[in-house]
Amino acid sequence: MKKIIINTLWVSILLFSVFTISSCGDDDDDVIVPEVVVTPEPEPELEPEPVPENEIRIAASETAADEAQLAFIEVTEDKIIVFGEGTFSFTNTLSMDGKSRVIIRGAGRDKTFLDFSGQTAGGDAVLVSNSNSIRFEDITIQDSKGDALKARDCNKVSFVNVNTIWSGEPSIDNGAYGLYPVLCTEVYIDNCYAFGASDAGIYVGQSDQVIVKNCVAEGNVAGIEIENTTNADVFDNEAFDNTGGILVFDLPGLTKTGANTRVFNNNVHDNERANFAPEGNIVASVPTGTGLMVLSTKNVEVFGNSFVNNTFANVVITSLLIFQDPPEDPNYNPFPSGIYIHDNAYTMEGAVQASVQTPLVQQIIGLLALSGVGQPNILMDGLVMEAEAVCVQEEGPPSFVNLNAGDQTFMSVTADISTVDCVKEPLPEIAFEVF
Repeated sequence: MKKIIINTLWVSILLFSVFTISSCGDDDDDVIVPEVVVTPEPEPELEPEPVPENEIRIAASETAADEAQLAFIEVTEDKIIVFGEGTFSFTNTLSMDGKSRVIIRGAGRDKTFLDFSGQTAGGDAVLVSNSNSIRFEDITIQDSKGDALKARDCNKVSFVNVNTIWSGEPSIDNGAYGLYPVLCTEVYIDNCYAFGASDAGIYVGQSDQVIVKNCVAEGNVAGIEIENTTNADVFDNEAFDNTGGILVFDLPGLTKTGANTRVFNNNVHDNERANFAPEGNIVASVPTGTGLMVLSTKNVEVFGNSFVNNTFANVVITSLLIFQDPPEDPNYNPFPSGIYIHDNAYTMEGAVQASVQTPLVQQIIGLLALSGVGQPNILMDGLVMEAEAVCVQEEGPPSFVNLNAGDQTFMSVTADISTVDCVKEPLPEIAFEVF
């Protein structure tokens, strides 16, 4: 028989290996995994976003006011001045003159604020004059000493997504106008908001070819005012909590007379704010509780509107002569004509605020009460110079009063709406290319 010789060293090694493998399978906690430290690759530094060649960017900073004024002075054609997010504080008027094809843009109405609460010089907050194709958009202008955003002697001016506001309770100390294009052509105002103006939140004066749409005006003396202006469309707006919601006026002593305004598809409601205009201003005569007021102008078509709870009258048609003596302007015709009111909706609830009115308006309220007619949906003073100066075609019909103010005794008040039962040709749509 052969002798088997076992190498005890190899047996020991084999047994140790089996034992180790068995132990690893039974208890993972005994496994020691070496820690691996991975050093991340450093991220490459991002280069700042290049500023487009056609943009001038201004960030909110201590030097922003000076940068903005320099940009307004030096900007060239087809440039965009861009204000970033934040509040930009100004002590003087920010002005631009003689420019063409310039856009002034913010980061949004709720993100970019041009603040003039510390203004110590200049009558306006922002003024653009003698310019062509100018557009403001996505910005708020607040607490100006005078008018908030004024465009004078401009062709093609657009205000889109612009706020003009005065902080706190509306006051006689606030500026007169929020948005204020005057002596301009092709004025486009869209999706804007105006609060707190001591005259008119959105005002267009002595201009031609005008569109005001999708705007909200509240807390002003006049929400929206079209004055001595030709060929204007005012539609799809909301006017509330003003003294008067929408005014269409023609006044003496100005460079042009007004005509051809369409007011349609607006929501004009609850304009019950006590008048806070400075004494002597014509809008200081507007009765608290006026929805729409048409004064001494020509060819106004009013249709498709909702007039709700304007408790003096939802619609007023009047002559300047009921408020003051004949003006010394031989070219001025104070008598309204071509007024066509049709297909509107009316609601009249609540009592008129007599105590806050002017003495004249208080007399009219008393006269209506004595006559047993109360406050009507449609009120006209009767100071007209031609037949069918006012035509009304409404279903219902709404309550109506003609003061027949030419009778100085005021004994001829009538509520017979059939006296204005006539029809006029609709006015044409206003259309132009918007910048």
